[in-house]
Amino acid sequence: MKYDISPLIIFTILTIILAFIALGPFFFFLLTVDIFFWIYFFIVRKAVRYLEIRSTLFPSRVFTDDEVRCETMIKSTSNIPLLIEVKDLSSDGYLFSGNKEISGLLEKGTMTLLYTMKFRTRGEHYFQDIKIHVSSFLKLFSIERKVSLERKILVFPKILPIERINTPLIDPVPGRKTDFKILEDPSRINGIREYYNEPFQKIHWKASAHTGEFMVKEYEYTGSSKVMMYVDYNLPQEIYARNVWAHMRRDYEEYASMAASGFVKYFYDRDIPVNLKVMADKVYTVKDKDYIPYLEVLARSQGIDDPSESLLLQNQITSDIFSMSRTSTIIIISMYLTDGIIPKLLMARSRVAQLSVFVIPYGFRMPYEKKYDTYSVLPAEIKRLKDQSTVLIQNNVMIHVLMDNESFDEAIKRYEKTVDTF
Repeated sequence: MKYDISPLIIFTILTIILAFIALGPFFFFLLTVDIFFWIYFFIVRKAVRYLEIRSTLFPSRVFTDDEVRCETMIKSTSNIPLLIEVKDLSSDGYLFSGNKEISGLLEKGTMTLLYTMKFRTRGEHYFQDIKIHVSSFLKLFSIERKVSLERKILVFPKILPIERINTPLIDPVPGRKTDFKILEDPSRINGIREYYNEPFQKIHWKASAHTGEFMVKEYEYTGSSKVMMYVDYNLPQEIYARNVWAHMRRDYEEYASMAASGFVKYFYDRDIPVNLKVMADKVYTVKDKDYIPYLEVLARSQGIDDPSESLLLQNQITSDIFSMSRTSTIIIISMYLTDGIIPKLLMARSRVAQLSVFVIPYGFRMPYEKKYDTYSVLPAEIKRLKDQSTVLIQNNVMIHVLMDNESFDEAIKRYEKTVDTF
């Protein structure tokens, strides 16, 4: 605890000086007042020391821009009234409702500080101290106490809704049986979606009549694919203007984590196993039956600006090359790729069923946002990579550089239409 008793000391000194000048009723009155405030100070200090402080956060795990309810209770067991101010220093989120400060008179009871916060960025967010300030009625002294409570919250990245992505279905699912070569079970309808270059027998005529557009039935599958996903949070070594891109990388991490979470949830809903690798301050690997562990890793991982050789995307692909097979689909999410990685991509593609690469230099548009004009200019290295994407598509390598006004679904659909032209 910290004390500010300088006004009380000055008052005491003035009382002593008055004693040397003249003794009288007024001096004895001041002396009585002085003694009273010193006793009052020690009593208040003891009461502040024994204040009970409890703070709760609910829920402890949220997605970005979800509400977190923060409640702090200060309980006094003393009969001495305390003129108290409470401030919750909180964390790096933003206040949504309520107030992080409260003041008033507390006397053998409880004072509650209640507010809600939201967080724009993923990761572990730690709450700071709770500061209590108590002052005397005549401002002759003040007492400050800071209480450190272990309070933290894990913020998951927002899950990007993925409408559809094709993956080769290789391994049969136990308990399912069908004669369809594409391993779809027509007895299990999963939903409907917009028609695109598919057999007419799949058209859902009632839904088409209702919407005015051709809609097709989406069946559950009797087979599953194996997905290997690489998410690179780090800054590549070959990149120029590192200081500029290092600042942009922090925003990129948020976009990359949203996209990766969307893919994980998409495959989880379809019982497709995912082996996830995140290149950050170290290599994080996840393979689980539930999607929550994936979100935890995507939330906690923090990229770096100067990664070592072992943390580079191309080196991780090379080290995993012998674990890739024709039953695998590879998805890569990166901020910045040069044309030097193309041989690595073609080598990986020669061993797997499908390879999809998403390069996100400036982020992307969420599917519920309106299309807008963009004036972003691609760096020369990424532009060369984008120009070579046609050749890569011919080799069944989906590589798409998303501009900030494009959505993931638009990129995937554009690739499917381009494939049909070859």
